Amino acid sequence: MPNISDLMTANPARLDPEARIEDAWKIMHANRVRHVPICKGEKLVGLVTQKDLLVNAQNTALLTLPVAEIMVFKVSTITTSTSTEEAAQIMLSDKISCLPVVEDDKLMGIITESDFLKLLIELLRNPGN
Repeated sequence: MPNISDLMTANPARLDPEARIEDAWKIMHANRVRHVPICKGEKLVGLVTQKDLLVNAQNTALLTLPVAEIMVFKVSTITTSTSTEEAAQIMLSDKISCLPVVEDDKLMGIITESDFLKLLIELLRNPGN
């Protein structure tokens, strides 16, 4: 079974809490992602999801506000030593679609539902491995 470091997206696109909400939209569109970690330097301080943006999309005046206005502050995280099974179980039981991977408060990567779907496809294609 692959470990978290093998599955995660290392060094994902991120924003500072003072970046504009519009910048989060741009990152999601340009990188085809649904989650943007929010960091002060290397330290993870929050997360903005596509859902957060869609909830606030009705008012275009909000696009110029800082992402800190809509980001999730309490973010579930894992480390590179977390087992793949445990990460999947956390996401399933907490009904979340991603887990930032941190070491000593430093953002190392992010693992998402899509990463687990890629793993499932690989396992289905190669059932003996």
